[in-house]
Amino acid sequence: MGKGLITGGAGMVGRQLARLLLARGDEVVILDVAPAAKLPADLRERVTLVRGDLSNWAQVMDAVAGNTPETIYHIGALMPPASEQNHTAAWGINVDGTMHILETARLFGVRTVVYSSTTATFPTELPEPVPNDYAQHPVTLYGVTKVCSERLGEYYYRRYGLDFRAVRFLSILGPGRVPGAGWSAYTSLVIEECARGNPYTVKVNESLRLRFIYVKDAALSLVKLGDADGRSLSTRVYNLDGFSASTRELVDAVKANVPHARITWELDPEYQRVMDTQYGNIQRRMDDSLAREDWAWETSYTLTGAVRDFVEDVRQGRT
Repeated sequence: MGKGLITGGAGMVGRQLARLLLARGDEVVILDVAPAAKLPADLRERVTLVRGDLSNWAQVMDAVAGNTPETIYHIGALMPPASEQNHTAAWGINVDGTMHILETARLFGVRTVVYSSTTATFPTELPEPVPNDYAQHPVTLYGVTKVCSERLGEYYYRRYGLDFRAVRFLSILGPGRVPGAGWSAYTSLVIEECARGNPYTVKVNESLRLRFIYVKDAALSLVKLGDADGRSLSTRVYNLDGFSASTRELVDAVKANVPHARITWELDPEYQRVMDTQYGNIQRRMDDSLAREDWAWETSYTLTGAVRDFVEDVRQGRT
């Protein structure tokens, strides 16, 4: 039985990751600014919640020193549009926060740090598939902070031997997203709101096509990479790929599972402009062959299976 600490563990990926770790008998500590009431009922009494801000060095140190995890799964971050509206907060949480995690892990002998990065580290004009080592020239501050964090992790690996490992996620589809938690949050919200019987208005055009990874695949990738034999790893940061869907295909999949879904369309030109100019890096297929070769990565969910599972989890209260 191991012990893992999840930063941002009250969020959508953190919740699924906590469930996976608990299912195999690990102890789980969650470091998050959210109160216990924000945790799903099935996790509330089974994990240790430490309230803390990643940008606060003392709070991060206390969380790690007081719980002695073997692995830190560093997921917590400030996402767009908030990261693009408050640059200081984004830098403090995303970059300083990563520095705090790495330095604390070094000081207290944490075995492994597994980091969730993003394909937003890449520019918007990309080849297909996008090579794992393609030049990273992000167009958002969020992407900039993630590039900085990748390089910090690699530095700690080279300088101190800290076992830093990371994956780059596409847009993540799953329950628990909230408005404002990423410009692409609407792709999850249209499913969740309709599954709850609520109406939803889509504000982008139906032809907009993105690439997704389902939240359960995303969480599983963090576990698999954390468990991988270090001798088999050829790099410290891995591209991951998933499946492609247009807005129309996503809506059709929702209606196939929620026949009475009330979905309307109301194009927001500014929203569409952001998706067109800043999200090219989640419209291209990622070359994830290194992840497949080094630690046997493979996805389990396509659009159809992801939406079906998502709706069922919402209806059963497993969010």
